[in-house]
Amino acid sequence: MTVGYSLVNNTKKEQIIFLHLPVNTMGEILSNPLSAYIVKWYKAQNHNDNVDFVSDTYDDWPFINGSRSDLKHYKEVTNKVVDSLIAQGIILDKGIVWRDDDDPDTVFIRDLSLVSAPK
Repeated sequence: MTVGYSLVNNTKKEQIIFLHLPVNTMGEILSNPLSAYIVKWYKAQNHNDNVDFVSDTYDDWPFINGSRSDLKHYKEVTNKVVDSLIAQGIILDKGIVWRDDDDPDTVFIRDLSLVSAPK
């Protein structure tokens, strides 16, 4: 069983769960140019906030306040961040690369690529 990670902003009470992206583990997130850029961009946009990774398996909580049980109340902002980067011309949306036969409307992987990073 692999351990999945989300990027949590404990200050703003929001998280990026990499929903519909082809990454889940820490290694996948950090080695994939698209998700690595999303992490870098999000942290830069929220540089004064408490932002860190939290696993979906371990009892890790890297923040001084709150707890992992609070995550169910945190806003999921993956699509908001991706849409912003698409609008800026940094990410290219090529549709869907994979869809589940039994639940195609909610279980799918988007076909996204990093076009360029602003200088």
